[in-house]
Amino acid sequence: MYSCLPCLVWVIGLRDNHPQKRPAKSRKRWPSCLTTPGPHHAYQASLVGTWAFQDKTLPFVKGTLVRTAIFEGCFFQVEITGGQLQIPIADGKTKLANYQGLEMEGYDNVSKSYVTTAINNHIGSDEARQIGQYDAQTNAFMYEWERELLPGLKQKNRKVLHLIDPNQYSEEYYEDQNGSLKKTRELIYTKTMAK
Repeated sequence: MYSCLPCLVWVIGLRDNHPQKRPAKSRKRWPSCLTTPGPHHAYQASLVGTWAFQDKTLPFVKGTLVRTAIFEGCFFQVEITGGQLQIPIADGKTKLANYQGLEMEGYDNVSKSYVTTAINNHIGSDEARQIGQYDAQTNAFMYEWERELLPGLKQKNRKVLHLIDPNQYSEEYYEDQNGSLKKTRELIYTKTMAK
């Protein structure tokens, strides 16, 4: 039964040493317009830097956000540090610690939409995958996503990021409550340092 195994290994090795050549016509070049940053990325690039944020109505909700361009401006890494909250730890316990979030933002040239993946150390062990568009008339990004923080309980969410001026923007958060979106939070961001 095992006497053929060395022959099989030898044949596989032989095939790997002599790869078949594909005709030049079958090799397709990746269109550079799909892999390089364009005008849509420039909207996000305007948000690069260090920002202080504050909830419009809750004074204890505040912190800093650092947005950095990566991969030649195709993507943006966002690091968020907020105030102290009860953070879940092992065995159903919590501890007082700073809120931390990490996001990756970009523009998908193929789907023609803005994309954000967000994780944090506070609520949920999932990652929020947000899909959005930019509206030049309102100077705002609108992202939508669905989260399942508890098994079987899915919730639709929306974030509207309004560009106010080069040194200020706001984010409004909405949750689906009984079939209609209700505003749950508004944060104001002020640039403290360009990056």
